[in-house]
Amino acid sequence: MPHPNEPKISKDIVSSSASKTQVREIKAQFEVLNGHITTAISEKNFTKAITLDLARQEILRDLCLRDPSIFDSDFFIFIEKCARENSSLISNVEDEMNNLTCLTGKSMKMQMAYNR
Repeated sequence: MPHPNEPKISKDIVSSSASKTQVREIKAQFEVLNGHITTAISEKNFTKAITLDLARQEILRDLCLRDPSIFDSDFFIFIEKCARENSSLISNVEDEMNNLTCLTGKSMKMQMAYNR
C-alpha cells in the first residue's frame, strides 16, 4: 500500500520509461550486431556477414511492429549511420573484387599469349 504522501506515478510515465529502456537495449543490440557485421565484411567472411545481417533485419522487423512514438530522431540517425557504414564497406569489397577480376583476366590473357 502506497504511503499517502507519496506522489502517484502515472502509467504513461512508467510505460514511457520502459519504452525508452527497450529502445536503448535494441540500439545496443543493433550496435553490437553492426560491429560484428563490419568485422565480418572487413575480413571478407561473407557467410558470417549474411547471417548477422539476417539477425539485424529481424530486429528491424521487430521495430516496425512497435509504436513509432517511442523512437526519437537520434535513433533513426543511428540506424542510417550504420547503414551508410556497411554500404561503404560493401562498396569497398566490391571494388576490390572488380580489381581482382581485372587482374585475373589480364593474367589469363598473358598466360594464353605466352602459351602460343
